[in-house]
Amino acid sequence: MTIKAHGNLAPSRSKSKPGEWTFKPKGYPHFDAFLSEVDARALAADASRVAAHTFYPFLRYHQRWTKFTAKGVKGEAKERPIRFAGRADSYIYSYYRHLLSVPFENELKARGLDRNVLAYRRVVGDDGKGQCNIHFALETVQAIRTMGNCCVIALDISSFFETLDHAVLKQKWCSLLGVPRLPRDHHKVFKAITSYSVIDRDELFVRLGYMGPKHVSKTGESINGYLVATSLIPRQLCTGKEFREKVAGGDGQPSLVKKHWKPYGIPQGSPISDLLANFYLLDFDASVKQKVDELGGRYFRYSDDILIVVPTEPAAALELEEWVRAEIVAHGPKLRIKPEKSAIFHYEAAGEDQSWFRVVGEQGTNGLEYLGFRYDGRNMFLRDSTLSGLQRKANSSAKRMALTLLKRFPEKSTDQIMSDFNMSGFLERYGRVREFESKADDVRNWTFWTYATRAARLTAPLGLPIYRQLRNYRRNMRAHLKRSLEKRRPS
Repeated sequence: MTIKAHGNLAPSRSKSKPGEWTFKPKGYPHFDAFLSEVDARALAADASRVAAHTFYPFLRYHQRWTKFTAKGVKGEAKERPIRFAGRADSYIYSYYRHLLSVPFENELKARGLDRNVLAYRRVVGDDGKGQCNIHFALETVQAIRTMGNCCVIALDISSFFETLDHAVLKQKWCSLLGVPRLPRDHHKVFKAITSYSVIDRDELFVRLGYMGPKHVSKTGESINGYLVATSLIPRQLCTGKEFREKVAGGDGQPSLVKKHWKPYGIPQGSPISDLLANFYLLDFDASVKQKVDELGGRYFRYSDDILIVVPTEPAAALELEEWVRAEIVAHGPKLRIKPEKSAIFHYEAAGEDQSWFRVVGEQGTNGLEYLGFRYDGRNMFLRDSTLSGLQRKANSSAKRMALTLLKRFPEKSTDQIMSDFNMSGFLERYGRVREFESKADDVRNWTFWTYATRAARLTAPLGLPIYRQLRNYRRNMRAHLKRSLEKRRPS
């Protein structure tokens, strides 16, 4: 199976046609200048320019959150490094992702894996529309209910993107293109995504004067903050000369550039990383699917989340789990299954519903958890941690809304404001969830509320409790807003 190194994309400002690369403008601050769509297409589609292109380091910041726990118990602090490429670099990565997605999709179909490998790709349903994690979670639950008596094996690949072996990745890249060695342009992209560099965004902003000491902690320690409005930070942070002098250590200051020297790992967050991770596991997916099919089961993988449904007893499920753990190591020396995030559930038919118990593992104290949902043998729910996280965000959102309403209607009482307030409109706008963009093709403007209401509709009647969860969420949002109005009203 072969493809040409490049397609026939002519630079254009018009909307992309089906099968063409979709241009998405990048307006965030980075090292290079803004590129028009015409210039971006001309660069990305020119093999010789890509082969000669110099890639900037990724900028990195850390997304931090606290894990959901029972009330009164302090949650574990977690953080995830987010890396984003320069504008020109991002367009090149995105374009080559587009090129590679064609043979990847063909390979999935040829191996019968197009309904097993679910993440980072457009999966079309019987209605011709793109599907998202709601459909995938429902499909797994329906598989469990159809089998009646079965075991469900939930596995998690440890540090997935960070453990991809570069030599294995290169071999699979060549195999996907049907060539013995990568063309010069593809090789340049491969080198850029494996031998990459990063710069901490906050350290960079301090070096350039956009951040600095702004607050003092209770212990007298200085805390950095933005010294200018973020809207005033330029899209091109510095010129090439300023980059060499101020950032890369040319003026005697320590260089902020950190090189990734390990022979494994790619940066999660680049436009091409998700596709590379997906086709890295093609042989593993095929091997596991064959094994599971022979047992009469179903195999699903959503990025690093693996779910297997098999009509077997717990002892056989334990043997299958051990086999999967051993099998993944054969497809990448650093790949491992997280034991702390793995679990096996046994379901038995009980009338129209199912009874269940957890065979091994700590995951899912109230039933199987998968792709943001929970299944207890009877109903599907939104996962508790999803609702808990939104409730915490709701509090701060209600505070901001209360200040706005009090300023706009100072003469109205709290009850009058609450009576006139359009809660439905607020919920429609509230709770922007960025992660949904990678899970469907029509969710660019989804909020938590639009996502959750669609989940309730698609999973009914199994998901009828989701409507109750949403009623509670709506009631809690109103309570948050009312309390905020009363606290902030001038006495």
